[in-house]
Amino acid sequence: MKRINLYRYNSKNLEDILKRCPNLRVITSKEIFQATENADQWDEWLNNLLKNHDLIDISLLMNGESERIETWITPLVLLAQSCIRFDHCSALFTIQNKYAQDVCDALPYFITDGGSLERYLEIDSNIITNIVDIQNSEFDNLQEYLNTNLFGNQHFKNRLIDRLKGFRYFNRMGEHKIFSAFICGPTGIGKTETARLLHTFLSPGENFIKINLGNYSDHNALSSLIGSPRGYVGSSQGELSRKIERSKSSVILIDEFEKSSREVHNFFLELLSDGCFTDSLGHEFDLNKYIIIFTSNIKEQELSSKISPELRSRFDLMYKMVLLSDEDKTLYIKHKVNYYVKRIHDSFDVKITNEEIEGLQSIDVSNFSNLRNLNKCIESKISNLLSDKNVD
Repeated sequence: MKRINLYRYNSKNLEDILKRCPNLRVITSKEIFQATENADQWDEWLNNLLKNHDLIDISLLMNGESERIETWITPLVLLAQSCIRFDHCSALFTIQNKYAQDVCDALPYFITDGGSLERYLEIDSNIITNIVDIQNSEFDNLQEYLNTNLFGNQHFKNRLIDRLKGFRYFNRMGEHKIFSAFICGPTGIGKTETARLLHTFLSPGENFIKINLGNYSDHNALSSLIGSPRGYVGSSQGELSRKIERSKSSVILIDEFEKSSREVHNFFLELLSDGCFTDSLGHEFDLNKYIIIFTSNIKEQELSSKISPELRSRFDLMYKMVLLSDEDKTLYIKHKVNYYVKRIHDSFDVKITNEEIEGLQSIDVSNFSNLRNLNKCIESKISNLLSDKNVD
């Protein structure tokens, strides 16, 4: 059945959208009802609407009191039914992000989610978003993205997606501000990569917010994190607040969490409870809709002594990742080699033969316990190949 693609946009980008589509037309319920007073008038109004405008915004149908479904669904059904009859309609229908899901859910037989208008118009390929505000279709894409790019630990990926799905619902109800996950396990198995992939999917092009607590000494750890109080010699902004200010990413990685002090643990206990914090300079940071990933190499039997029960209870997910199987490591090699072959072609315009690709992928995975060392081996083989080809 033919349906209308409804493209959603962030109202903050409206100025850029209008530059690309200056004849955007905003329609209201009132004019739809007026146009339907007789058939000839309706056909004329609809024909002019679809032929003379590149972009048709239906956000005002939902505005104010019209957010009640009974007041906007009738004019929208009238519009959708009629527009479907037009075979050569080039106009795009669009709506603000906050209304899109309600409309698509209410009218699944007439309207389908067309995705981001900004992406369609190529206004900004690096759209900044967060885990709560993305549409269901994009959340499904995130699940596929993690399954494709994070190797092994399938049970962990399933648990993570399941918990993130629940967080999206409860955050919208105002019940839960920050999603937090504590991930432990050996080095090089994907703990940091999990946070990096979430960041890349949600906030491409932005600085990755990573705090390594292993670099902090116990006596001034909290000051290093959120800054020294005013009046102290050398008082300045802390690393966490500084990096949040300089990035629009909604994902934060806290690495080597087990090495942090009790004072830092108490800070994060309060942060996960309140969803915000105030740094030493008095600046307040609202982390609503953020994801914070805590990683650690701590052994499972040391958890109770290193991290308090109160803090552990605040984590939405606690998981111990395990070493990858030889099958997973083989899949990783193929994925990484194919990635580098494409990058080589784009960067140097050098063709890598199938025989050479097989040679790059020929690695005894049993010699490697983690992906970090495996990746070093792949990079070494690629460097040798490019050197043999005399690539400048």
